[in-house]
Amino acid sequence: MKALREYHWELTLCILIVAAVAWAASLSPFYLEPDQIAYSLQQSIAIVGLLAAGMMVIVIVGEIDISMPAVLAVCNILFARFSEMGAPVGLALPVVLVVATLAGAFNGLLIVSFGLPSLAVTLGTMGAYRALALLLGGQEGYAGFNDSYVWLGSAAYFNSLLPLSLLLMLVVFAAFAALMQRSVYGRRAYVVGSSAEAARFSGIRVGAVKVAAFALGGFMAGIASLVYIGQYQSARADNASDLLLLIVTAVVLGGIDIFGGRGRVVGVLLALLLLGTLRNGMGLSNFPGPVQTLVIGLLLVGSVLISQSGQRLFAHRLSQRRRAGATGGDITGG
Repeated sequence: MKALREYHWELTLCILIVAAVAWAASLSPFYLEPDQIAYSLQQSIAIVGLLAAGMMVIVIVGEIDISMPAVLAVCNILFARFSEMGAPVGLALPVVLVVATLAGAFNGLLIVSFGLPSLAVTLGTMGAYRALALLLGGQEGYAGFNDSYVWLGSAAYFNSLLPLSLLLMLVVFAAFAALMQRSVYGRRAYVVGSSAEAARFSGIRVGAVKVAAFALGGFMAGIASLVYIGQYQSARADNASDLLLLIVTAVVLGGIDIFGGRGRVVGVLLALLLLGTLRNGMGLSNFPGPVQTLVIGLLLVGSVLISQSGQRLFAHRLSQRRRAGATGGDITGG
């Protein structure tokens, strides 16, 4: 019973996934074909999942970074420039990942150094990074990538039943689960998200924890960029501009508290599977794009409302227990 109470949201997501699969299967006779499921999940959640993994850590420390898709676009253009020069992906990847990590760290440094709100800062850097992508040549676009650049996002094994990008996403989530649950940094990140002041009094370098979270988010945008190229074989300054809603929805729907300090990695993974199933079902049934966006938006709003309602209920019960304890102590003392 304790496990059921502790993991009630993850169990709820599992039930919703089963319901979504049944719903999608009833809409289209092609849904349950294994290769169709694998391909649709690759297209709908692999890139979003890599970005959501980075965003999750940023939200856990009590911040947000809406510039991550713009960092991905900058990385796409950099990969395009390397490909034009004939450089192998093994040379391009470390350079691009360093740039992406520095872009994320720059966001964190601005926020920590000047005490600025992360939403405002990353809104500004989002525009700056999009402009940088344009200056690097992202307006006309690029599509002539070498084969080594598209392998990660396009390769699949076992008769296309296991796309490499999906396998990469699962490995990333396993690594993030270990980072957040079993490492010193993960424990500190939760403390910082719960109460930055309490973390400071405990001797935790709050600024360093937050900058590291933003740097990690930038790093994941760099990884997602190479997968994006493999899937779409395109590099433009407006790449991934429509992914932010999905990224934030996956994180919040997965049970990560939008104000930081709470949530599990497995919940975000389950939320991604739910979103992928819903998007696949709606796509096979020819739901218009605006309807699909409406559904995702409602999921985001609903998950925030449920999270906040749960917090208020918990706080109310905790207050009742404290009052009951104080009353009992008074009676006993008298």
